[in-house]
Amino acid sequence: MSFDQNQLQRTQLFLNALSERGTVDELGTGIIRDLISGMLFPGHTVLHTRAKYLLFLPRDLSRLSSKTVDALAAEGRGTEGHRIKALRQRYQDEGLRSKGIIGYTTGSQTKQLPSSSYWGLMRQLGIYRGEGSLWDYYRELAAHNASRAQNAMLHSEEDGELPTVTGLWAEYPAESSGFDGFDLSPDEAVWLRERFLESDKSHQEERSLTSWLLDKGGPRSGREWVSKLDYVWNHPLVAQFPARTAQAMWLGRDTDQLLFGARILYNYLCAYHRPDQGAERDALLDKYRTAMNEWRSQIDAEPPRATLLTELDDWAQRRFGVIRAGGEARIRWRDTLRFVQRWQQLIQNSADLLADRDAHKHLMCRERSLKPGRARLEKPNERLQGWGGDAGYFRFDFNWLPAWKILDDIHAGLRTPRVAIDGETD
Repeated sequence: MSFDQNQLQRTQLFLNALSERGTVDELGTGIIRDLISGMLFPGHTVLHTRAKYLLFLPRDLSRLSSKTVDALAAEGRGTEGHRIKALRQRYQDEGLRSKGIIGYTTGSQTKQLPSSSYWGLMRQLGIYRGEGSLWDYYRELAAHNASRAQNAMLHSEEDGELPTVTGLWAEYPAESSGFDGFDLSPDEAVWLRERFLESDKSHQEERSLTSWLLDKGGPRSGREWVSKLDYVWNHPLVAQFPARTAQAMWLGRDTDQLLFGARILYNYLCAYHRPDQGAERDALLDKYRTAMNEWRSQIDAEPPRATLLTELDDWAQRRFGVIRAGGEARIRWRDTLRFVQRWQQLIQNSADLLADRDAHKHLMCRERSLKPGRARLEKPNERLQGWGGDAGYFRFDFNWLPAWKILDDIHAGLRTPRVAIDGETD
């Protein structure tokens, strides 16, 4: 199978995402999330907060002038620190926590700078057009800056313009004279929308939902932007989503519904085996008993179809072929699938999972295989003393939230009319 350069780049970025741990994954089902997220919202991760970073970063990083890699890294960190400071000042009266400022508490000392969080997405969108990592960029820029400085000493200004770095960054819109924080101008929003649309080379039936919602879910199609959706499958245009992408979305939603009971049971067991007795432990037990009863009622009312996991596996095998996944990813998938298949059998055969020793053993063995020597349930007296609950206790949205933040910013810049759906949380 032949792949062009863009396909190979997208594949590399996706495979890197498979090893990313954006959220706690106590039972090792994150590969399901990663595979499906990679089709629905490619390039997005939980580290993404606002669309404007896709403009801040090329503007800031292209201006660095140091002549060694180490000096460029320090200059880059300082530049990103100045940007964080400006954003903190811009939003200090509006509540910093909710604004999506990366490093709003620690400034340039934050462990995950915007450049490292967004580098993969900038490459995918063709905003950064060079090869490799941020450090590879620093190496190329250091060589250029050193050469430029040497040429400046040897030649006068009358000899013509000195060489510049060309082709590494897409031509981006000029920065406005005032500082608008995270707000996008119409020109900036149009530019970002075009980056997403042009970077999606998939067949129409396999388009990402990011590009589809920028193309079909907004002003280009004469529609309003639907904001405040908890999950993308609640979108009123869901029936029009690209067919194969929608298939992956529904498989993900249904499998996650099946697995949520395992997350409830895991947390119940952690609370049950917590060695310290008291009101806090009792409250946790009551919380997970209630959650299990609610989940069980939903499962009994709408049982997972018998072919769900077969359909999921068939889809995943095709997806692995497209992204040219290696043996490690396939082994991880097979182990995860066996875990989920056994869990489905336990649901069918057990009247009370909270009291089912086979179900308990299944989760305990799974945790022990994933975290040898660190499993909570293996040594509860050591690892569950004062345990506060909610370990990996969440529903997969398949990176809808970070993708929504980017889409919402772009639609705001495009001045797309907005509408909210009743029953969705803010």
